[in-house]
Amino acid sequence: MKNSVSINSLLILFCVAVLALSPVAAFADSGFYIGASAGGATLEADFAEDPDLPELPTSIDEDDTAFKVLLGYHFDLPVVNLGVEAGYVDFGEPDMDVDLLGETLSLDTSGLNVWGVLGFDVGPVDLFAKLGYLMWEVDLALGGQNLASEDGSDMGYGVGAAIGLGPVKIRGEYEVYDVDEADLSMLSLGIVYQFN
Repeated sequence: MKNSVSINSLLILFCVAVLALSPVAAFADSGFYIGASAGGATLEADFAEDPDLPELPTSIDEDDTAFKVLLGYHFDLPVVNLGVEAGYVDFGEPDMDVDLLGETLSLDTSGLNVWGVLGFDVGPVDLFAKLGYLMWEVDLALGGQNLASEDGSDMGYGVGAAIGLGPVKIRGEYEVYDVDEADLSMLSLGIVYQFN
């Protein structure tokens, strides 16, 4: 009888210890991370017709090479992963020829973004969704001469997946921003390193 009481007491103590230490274990993979990605960005926009320059196009649907750098903090919880992330993104400089003027119209687009990240671990793969905010700037140039600059801030969202061993992960993601009267999207592949 005495042995069964002591075994029951040990089992209870063991269960209490596991429950008490589970948050510590859950946060063992939490920490800061840095990363960089490159890929392609697509800009689709409609412009108001300029009476002074009627030769300019009133819409654009172009792609260009894009890249971004990021810094974040990851909370590895028992069921889901939560994170916050901020970064700089350069969407490239998509351009198009203006036939009547014999010049090239280009839009240099970049911004700073802030994300809330919700993720799930599915075996060795991390799946995640992002919701955030982009502070953007667009410089419109014709033949290398700056015509106008515009800036603002708008919402964005994205989905992605990451796979890797230890602190290094390969990450692919797709992000979409509703920028003023334009649609801006980016498909990228990159690498992330987490500090534990």
